[in-house]
Amino acid sequence: MKKKMAGTLAALAAVSMVGTACGGNNGSGPAGATQEPKEAAVKENKEPAELVFYSMSRDSEASFNDRYGDAIRKKFPNYTIKYIQRAQGTDLPDLINAGTRIDIHWDSIGSFPSSNMVYELSYDMTDLLKKHQVDLSRFEPSLIDVMKQLGNGAIYGLPVYNERMALFYNKDIFDKLNVPYPKDGMTWVELNEIAKKLNVEKDGITYTGFSPSVNHLFLVNQYSLPLIDKNKRSTITNEKWKQVLDLQLIQPTNNPVYQKAMANNKGKILDLNFFAKEQTTAMYISSPVMPQVMKEELSKFNWDIVSAPTMPDMPGVGPQSYPGYFAITKMAKDKDAAMEVLKYLTSDEYQMEYSKKGIMTTLKNESIQKALGQESAFKGKNYAAFFYNKFPAIADKSVAESQVPILGTYTKNLNKVSSGEMDINTMMRTAEEEANKLLDGLKNK
Repeated sequence: MKKKMAGTLAALAAVSMVGTACGGNNGSGPAGATQEPKEAAVKENKEPAELVFYSMSRDSEASFNDRYGDAIRKKFPNYTIKYIQRAQGTDLPDLINAGTRIDIHWDSIGSFPSSNMVYELSYDMTDLLKKHQVDLSRFEPSLIDVMKQLGNGAIYGLPVYNERMALFYNKDIFDKLNVPYPKDGMTWVELNEIAKKLNVEKDGITYTGFSPSVNHLFLVNQYSLPLIDKNKRSTITNEKWKQVLDLQLIQPTNNPVYQKAMANNKGKILDLNFFAKEQTTAMYISSPVMPQVMKEELSKFNWDIVSAPTMPDMPGVGPQSYPGYFAITKMAKDKDAAMEVLKYLTSDEYQMEYSKKGIMTTLKNESIQKALGQESAFKGKNYAAFFYNKFPAIADKSVAESQVPILGTYTKNLNKVSSGEMDINTMMRTAEEEANKLLDGLKNK
């Protein structure tokens, strides 16, 4: 499931809080304590301006308008807002070769380097942020820190939306099998004990307790392990990766009932559809966006959310964020107008409105965090789970990681590991060799 709405599904490949447990309050203080500056360094731009938006998602213009365009036009009636949808003939290289201007480009953290940086759209917004008095301390710190890491101190983009994973569970399955519901604050050890009780064949149906989202095992791991190190070498043989794979993949799937379900799925690990559509997997890790893009499916059964389980040696630390960044490009015609728009998209006003709709905020403001999902189709669900645990640092990102399919080499043999056809050490060694071969090829280009 990739990016079905305005670039928010980069973390929901295959596609994601509240109170004092949220990153030790993340320095946010009491609810609503983090406020925007009352005085602006520049007056709101009243001059007409044209701003062209582009994303690596293939979202329709209607989707863009629903999420961004209409809100921007209402706030800035003197601005002409245009959107270029990525399609055949309008891919990023096509636009650049044609000399088409892009004022604001956005992408998720995972592919931002391969689009914004590789195609040399990057513009250091640091001075512009100061001029417009954009207070970076209002943001969840890890979202700003990873951008500074990526830009070697430069800030190429502002985080407008966020993604983080939590544990969705099917109450109907728990009730049918008479198993107590999971709770916020569990560890992976505790989850696996619950999952064992839910691997059951009953009334001709094969139920499984938990199935992992394989991409997210790596992309948002709680240890903040990068896929490659600073020397452009694979990290997959790190012992921490083995701990992640053992607790989050091998233990929950290494049982006869899950193996039978997997065999019926052509030997593949059970994906999101077995939770949301088939309704045979009791627990699955996903983001706040799932209830929006799978609204019809989730309307058919009783479900809720708890915080993602934590690693035993990392108590209180949840999965990494997977944010989306909006970036003013170096070719932007009116950078002040563009910054006014980004300032609005990261304002309390805008973030509150869309938090209520189920879009996870990038801000520390607890009032906005607590509003998550309040006006969504599934209001009343435990959306606070997404903010329950602390935010770890986002793993270092690089252009090299985004240019070659490193993740694919890591997930390639997970089906075999899960089924017992390949041991974990062989899988890690094979993945390391293939990943480093790809990275060597990149060096030689």
